[in-house]
Amino acid sequence: MGRLGYCLVAMTLYSGGNSLLAQGTASGSHLPEEGFSGAAIHRQLCFATADCGSPSQASESGTAPIGIGSFTLSPQNAPTLVFDDAGAGTGAGNPIDIFTSNSTGAQAWSLNNTGVTPPGFYNFAALGPNCVTASGSASGSAVVLDPCAGAAGQAWDPVLIGKFYEFQPANGTNLCLTASGAAVGSAVVVDTCTGASNQLWSLAVETNSSNTGKGGLRASPCTGIGDLSVGGVAYRPTWCQEFDGPSGPPSTEAWNFDLGNNNGWGNGEAEVYCGPPGVQGNPSQCPTKFSTSTAPVYIDGNGHLVIQPRNVDGTWISARLNTDGGQTFQYGIIEARIELPDLTQPGIWPAFWSLGNNINSGVPWPTAGEADILEDWSPQVLNGAGDTGENSTIHTDLTGGDGLSDRFLFPSGEAVNTAFHVYGIIWSPDKLQFFVDDPSKPFFTTTPASLPSGDVWAFNQPIFILLNEAIGGTLGGSITGLTNPGPMRVDYVRWYSAP
Repeated sequence: MGRLGYCLVAMTLYSGGNSLLAQGTASGSHLPEEGFSGAAIHRQLCFATADCGSPSQASESGTAPIGIGSFTLSPQNAPTLVFDDAGAGTGAGNPIDIFTSNSTGAQAWSLNNTGVTPPGFYNFAALGPNCVTASGSASGSAVVLDPCAGAAGQAWDPVLIGKFYEFQPANGTNLCLTASGAAVGSAVVVDTCTGASNQLWSLAVETNSSNTGKGGLRASPCTGIGDLSVGGVAYRPTWCQEFDGPSGPPSTEAWNFDLGNNNGWGNGEAEVYCGPPGVQGNPSQCPTKFSTSTAPVYIDGNGHLVIQPRNVDGTWISARLNTDGGQTFQYGIIEARIELPDLTQPGIWPAFWSLGNNINSGVPWPTAGEADILEDWSPQVLNGAGDTGENSTIHTDLTGGDGLSDRFLFPSGEAVNTAFHVYGIIWSPDKLQFFVDDPSKPFFTTTPASLPSGDVWAFNQPIFILLNEAIGGTLGGSITGLTNPGPMRVDYVRWYSAP
């Protein structure tokens, strides 16, 4: 899918005794920090190698980069609102305000203290190379988003007071980041530090993941499923999601759920992804109670998983399920039986795909490898296959977003949206074979020899799989006329391990 925006590192703030640590394994999303006592601690946003529990041991972080993922800030005079790049603007001087949380990139901030002057201070930024900036050194000066330039007004000292932070810019004395009011749209300024609630900010890390799906093989039994023989080789059913049983949410034992918009997931997508009701970190637009009439993802009671995008007060919600952090796969046959929605008109972008599991250990996309087993979009957008077929693609270090791809076209009278079809790969060392309906007849085969000179074959390592229906984006196209997109229905997902 060319999905550059997959969340690689996600951290969650914990309190344990008197320490606040950003850990490398997230247990959820939007968990505010808790429980500090003692004196204020300057120039330290606590992370795994820092001791913030003891003020006497707290020290400047120096030039070590901070990797706590993206986060939101909320002022204590309006704790339901968040620090916001007004209108998602990227022009110099764009104002900062506080606004209703909407899980967009305009509210997801990142920190860095590498090379920041004075040492131990931080830049924080969103939507590209733009830094939060105190526009002046007098009380009441506006806080804006400006191109990062190493200015003193872009260097901030985080001062931990109790459970909250003050942020003091380096271009002034005794000035603090301040919400000028408690209403939606209130401007953010710098003002004389008083310790008032509008100068105390809670920091909540965005993980963009429900951190579920840890059940492994026991959560996905293959009861009653026989071997699959291809080319004289018998592949054994090992991990199976059959979606049987009564209507309800999908299994949180088998599936992890990407959450939010994550700045369009690197593709300019419009949807906010939701997990089942009750998963930690679900965005505010997601249903809090289960109903097949409101859920963007559910089991329909007829043996199918359904991903159904919905428009909720002007925001599209959908679902992206994955096995990241849980079940990984290596070699064999991976297949899913799927009926796609009508793709005549633009606006939706369904897919069944995989990513190399080493993306979680810092290997970037696309070097980690992406294999799009099934991906489809409207013919009105970059000549998509639409209802007549689908594309299968691999993305590697040098093939990048374009990847190497081939298209399967159905025989006359068949279509992606009129019946279920099986989409899969036969995977062995140094070879991926893509097929539709008949694994004995792959239509697209890739090997290291398929790659350009100097490229790296990424597909001899464990992977995790994903299912989603995106709204808009690079291949989804315009959503202007999108009113009632159809669902992506999945009969099963299976992994047959190699002998």
